[in-house]
Amino acid sequence: MTSDASQPAPSAVISDDKLTAQLLIPPGYDRAMLTENLLESIIRDAGVEVTDYTKQALANLVQDPPPQDQAATVDIACGQPVVNGTDGKLQWLVDQDDPEQDAPAQDAQNTSYYDHSSFVMVHTGDEIGRVHPPTPGQDGRDVTGGTISAKDGKDVTILIDESIMRRADGLLIAQDDGVLHRETGKAQVRKKIEIQEYVDFSTGNIEFDGDIEVCRGVRDCFVVNASGNIKVLGLIEAAIIEAGNDLIAAGGFAGRERGHAKIGGSLRGKYLDNVQGNVEENLVIDREVINCELTINGSIDSPHGSIIGGRITSTGAVSIGTLGSGAGVVTELVIGSVPKLQPFASELEVMVETFTTEVDKLTAEQDLINKMSVKGRMTATDRERQTEIMFDLSMASARLDKALRTLDSVRKEISKRRRVDISVHRKINPGTTFILDDRCFKITEELKGPARIFFDDRGNPVCRQGESQACPLAQITEVKAIIPEKKAA
Repeated sequence: MTSDASQPAPSAVISDDKLTAQLLIPPGYDRAMLTENLLESIIRDAGVEVTDYTKQALANLVQDPPPQDQAATVDIACGQPVVNGTDGKLQWLVDQDDPEQDAPAQDAQNTSYYDHSSFVMVHTGDEIGRVHPPTPGQDGRDVTGGTISAKDGKDVTILIDESIMRRADGLLIAQDDGVLHRETGKAQVRKKIEIQEYVDFSTGNIEFDGDIEVCRGVRDCFVVNASGNIKVLGLIEAAIIEAGNDLIAAGGFAGRERGHAKIGGSLRGKYLDNVQGNVEENLVIDREVINCELTINGSIDSPHGSIIGGRITSTGAVSIGTLGSGAGVVTELVIGSVPKLQPFASELEVMVETFTTEVDKLTAEQDLINKMSVKGRMTATDRERQTEIMFDLSMASARLDKALRTLDSVRKEISKRRRVDISVHRKINPGTTFILDDRCFKITEELKGPARIFFDDRGNPVCRQGESQACPLAQITEVKAIIPEKKAA
């Protein structure tokens, strides 16, 4: 049976992506006419590349043609898909919540939410990240024999400064201690933490080798510890603040008897309320210092402010607006002290007492043995003990002499640093007490300013109001002796 010339002939169709080609056999077409040469000619005319796959497909079609009365579609060519390269990847190795990092299991009951930190602290030499390189693309091939060009992956774009080193293998190494700061396409290790909101459960406690700046405030019970400066623009609540250098409490510090400050430099602030602590240098306050217990190893500068209640120990000069309050709140100022050296002097005094007792005891035993020697009653054991005592006494005497010389040196330094210089610009209220050595000088009547309390040429505390003649501080105060506490047996 011959095919009707009016019947459509077989044709080849290429897909839009040129990755596949099919041969269409219309119904009614004489299957006896299907030869490999004819079909190969048809697909060549359509632009399909003849490959071994194509030849095998045509051979199979000729050998096993579809039914005469049915249309047939036969796959005759298959291209090679393109494989585009993958982009480079930046992987951080220091994120606490990075799912790719294995983290040791922690007992939830032992985890403090205060200790959680949202900042990534790094140290010099830490491996903080890795830049994975992009992969090249693999070109494809379509059914016409043409090449489909692949796209290579793009490299990671990251700007870093000298605080991070990028090795040839892509590893990122911290070049300094600090906090890892990251923005889109940028990274650096900074020596300063900037907190835009509060120090609270969103940040956790903060301990940092550098400077810290808090734009809002510090919530109750949180700890902020910096080796450098700390600056808080908002309110510090009942928190613990430790700074190696200065603290700026621009919004004030409301400690509520739980707030504590340990400042290696100066403390400058709006006000302090119920704060305990130590300031190695100066205290500069705009308004009030209320019910605080502080040791200031420098000066106090608050000419428009007040000290009300509490106990303040100051080594340097004090410039204050008002001391105490009209309600007679007990306000204590410890003056003429050197708190950095006096504890050391007290320890030396205890050592001197101990060494003196030891020397006295050995001396008494030596005298007893010497008396026995005069009377001719010494035994071999006594002679051996006499030698031991001579050695022990020599060592004890050397320790006592060294302790005495050190104590004398410390006392001289205390005497040199010892200073009383208090300037009160407005008034001193009743209830204000100046503690000097073993005496308390209590103000019983309001004392108008300007007034100055200082040592006279003989080292006695005196007070001068305005341009008047200075008078002994004891003359205008109630003086009481301080009875030292008995040492526990």
